[in-house]
Amino acid sequence: MIRAFIAFLLCALLAGCGMKDIDKRFYVVATGVDWSGKPEKPFRVSIRLAITSAKVESGSSKTQLQSIEAPSIAEGIRHLKSFVDKELDFGHCRVFVMGKSLLEHGDPESMTWFVRRRDIQAISYVGVGDPDALSVLKITPKSERYPGNALTLTFGNEGSESPYTVTTYFFDLVRRHFERGMDPVLPVIRSNGDTYAIDRALFMDKKRMRLILTPEETLLYNMTANQYSKSELKMPYGNKRIVLTVNQARTKVKISRDDVPQVRMDVQVSGILEESPPNVLERDWEGIERKLGQRFSREVEKLLYKIRDAEVDPYGFGLRYLSTYFGDQNDYKHWQSVYPDVQFKVTTRVKILGPGVVR
Repeated sequence: MIRAFIAFLLCALLAGCGMKDIDKRFYVVATGVDWSGKPEKPFRVSIRLAITSAKVESGSSKTQLQSIEAPSIAEGIRHLKSFVDKELDFGHCRVFVMGKSLLEHGDPESMTWFVRRRDIQAISYVGVGDPDALSVLKITPKSERYPGNALTLTFGNEGSESPYTVTTYFFDLVRRHFERGMDPVLPVIRSNGDTYAIDRALFMDKKRMRLILTPEETLLYNMTANQYSKSELKMPYGNKRIVLTVNQARTKVKISRDDVPQVRMDVQVSGILEESPPNVLERDWEGIERKLGQRFSREVEKLLYKIRDAEVDPYGFGLRYLSTYFGDQNDYKHWQSVYPDVQFKVTTRVKILGPGVVR
């Protein structure tokens, strides 16, 4: 009896599970943070909540959008809980959108809330909302099968695969923010009617936004930095155009050990000539390869100098430079002092595999 009584007392001391059922939870599928411009409440926090439904088909997604202005992101999220009848769960939040104005005025250290929150996945996608994050979260594409599906398919390359779209994971953004010799890269999300347009890349230093690329420059960056193969090379040929569909792209970077280093980039591209005038390959196969390579090299060099003059390093040239030395603080200071004078040399070798299927 004494043993049974002791066991009963021990069972009474056990705590119950604090887990709430699914029907008592609101799953956050996207989060946006904007700069309000108000000194007392500088942040506007917006969340997109999924409303569960048994019907799963295109256009059947149902969401609820909540937004609030707050002194900090953490306080805003806590306050938003009073606007809903269920517990907020960020375990399924795969997309975080930061407003363009936030990167122009906000303090990046305030974004550490996302890092410290234990239920936020490190493999979530991060983007920039233009003109703001709230306008992006308001878009509900008709093709969405369930809430947040459109952006997840776009960034994850599970649906659309576009060379104009840059994908940035949350863990990579944090790494680039703290790593010396490498700066963050973010995709720009714009509204296009009832869908998204994601064809630009934004570069920032450790604190502020520095440069936004055009769609054509974003394609060049994606090919050279991320070795994105499903891309294209094009050039005018007489009164027509030649378009090469890229099947494979390889990039090698070498940095000299001079006082003012030279960055040499060797690019190898191969693909199918998808559009061209009739019988052009029979007349000048090697000449077209050489001209495509020279044109691509000039465009990439122009982009590299533009990025250098903006004082950002999204390619991670500084990190490569430090890897060839001991990588101490003096080496990094030297790289920062000579980076504005660094010269670039791009060499591209293009190989045309054929004209495709010609009937």
